[in-house]
Amino acid sequence: MRILIRSWSQQGAERASVDRLIDAHIIRIGRGTDQDLELSDLRIALAQAEIVRRDANAFLTAKPGAPVIVNGENIKEHKLRGGDVCEIGRFRLQVNPPPDGSDADFQLDVEELISQREERAERVGRLRTSLTDLHLSRRTLAWVLFLIVILPALALPAWLRFGLDAGGNTPMLVPTLVSDQVWKPGDLSTAHTYFKNDCGKCHQKAFVKVTNESCVACHQNIHSHAGDPHLASLPVFAAARCSDCHAEHKGARTPLIDHSNAACTRCHAQPQKNFPGTRLEPAASFSQQHPVFSAKVARYSSAAGRFEWIEASQQHAETLHSDTNLKFPHDFHLSPKGVKSPGGNKVLGCADCHVPDVSGASFKPVSMQQHCAECHRLDFDPDQPDRLLPHGQPAQIVASIRDFYAREALAGGAKIVGAPPVVRDRRGADQPLGTPQARAALQWADRRSSMVIDEVFNTRTCSLCHTVQATGDAALPFSIMPVAPQPLHRMEHAVAFNHASHSSEPCASCHAAAASKSSTDPLLPEINRCRDCHGDPGGTARIQTACVDCHGYHRPEAKDLAAPPAPPVQAMAMGTPR
Repeated sequence: MRILIRSWSQQGAERASVDRLIDAHIIRIGRGTDQDLELSDLRIALAQAEIVRRDANAFLTAKPGAPVIVNGENIKEHKLRGGDVCEIGRFRLQVNPPPDGSDADFQLDVEELISQREERAERVGRLRTSLTDLHLSRRTLAWVLFLIVILPALALPAWLRFGLDAGGNTPMLVPTLVSDQVWKPGDLSTAHTYFKNDCGKCHQKAFVKVTNESCVACHQNIHSHAGDPHLASLPVFAAARCSDCHAEHKGARTPLIDHSNAACTRCHAQPQKNFPGTRLEPAASFSQQHPVFSAKVARYSSAAGRFEWIEASQQHAETLHSDTNLKFPHDFHLSPKGVKSPGGNKVLGCADCHVPDVSGASFKPVSMQQHCAECHRLDFDPDQPDRLLPHGQPAQIVASIRDFYAREALAGGAKIVGAPPVVRDRRGADQPLGTPQARAALQWADRRSSMVIDEVFNTRTCSLCHTVQATGDAALPFSIMPVAPQPLHRMEHAVAFNHASHSSEPCASCHAAAASKSSTDPLLPEINRCRDCHGDPGGTARIQTACVDCHGYHRPEAKDLAAPPAPPVQAMAMGTPR
């Protein structure tokens, strides 16, 4: 049974829908997170009803004690037909024919009759008391409230501040109060408590809101939100005040950072309206309307000889890859049978290469010496397996091989077929370099070195992991393509994401590394994987997650809007140890 679930939501003045195809013999409906169709309403049971296929028909069956209304009647079981309307809690489910071109058996439109916010507002409205009930006119009430405010909030503090006797003492009839406490709406936050007695630190003018300049006077290194000068000049940013998001005088326990999504969605729900000319997609909520993930991935320019970063979206899978210039299949290294190593088969896991950094947000770079050298040895001569080549330095590799075999030849220590005679006379004296024996030894060393250099770069060492290119230069016959800097991709729009807070989850639950055959795969999780655990603030079925939990506001790249753009990231030079 294939059902197309179309979930409707109200986005401002427009209605938006999200489609999801479910293919199952039984489709479970309820409030529980394990249900196929989850309906977030506390009045709905964890398992409320099921849609079951019998022969060619679909039946809606209510769980015992769980009310389900179909076409205005409370049912226990109902054979579904086109046009049927089912009401469960505050949700309405309507059966419709599938759209053209769809292979679904039917379409189920799901819509909230009233949102949680509207339902709460309706309850609050019923509890309000009107002026008519109090037999007061608006003008009378306004004057009463005005006097209540003006006397204790203005007259009394002014008297305490300026109504002192000639000796400079507060009148004895007035309790010993600190006059400023009467003016304050609440205690300062912990971050600002050290200047709690210096109101002029922020309030530079009486009866004037705190200006951005007052904040920047201390927070000089704070960054702007938009790195694009055009966006930064738009009214939505130019007219913004620090206090729009950072509310002070709310007490030491209230953080200065506004974690409500409204501060973000009031602009990002309609980005084309608030940011003219932008390519941003609407983001009204994480659970219903949020762009798919995108990342900065590396692209190697052969003409420029460097890596450049471009933004690729999961909507375009053909562009979502990184030019690493490495040959690294994750599926081979994560094989449950293990990989061959000098000590026998070794079963590897993610933690063998990916070690968290000090912050826990990301991981330390993977290096040849620490993570690869145990299996990928850089020896080149079977008679001396402990003699290793330097990694990442082609010129030194060539020089090391040539020096090694030149010494072997001149010392008469080469013990292979075709080795030259010992370059010493019968008395043990060294022959001059110009003698036929010395020339033959050096010719053998050149031939042997050329053969081993070709093997090392093209056959058994470098080419296993790197892209090798022939140069045509006898002095340095081969070069290695630069390797992309680590990390190989960057989630610049989710700078607040932290791997440490997800350490309870296995790596494979988000990253499909075991099925990746190429190092070009970014291995980003899909947004629906995050939605399995994370939901919008105010919900109860998921972890309540605000926009700022993943996205930063004061972006580092917007530190200086007048500065020229940063140059592309240079490729990692092969001569630099990694």
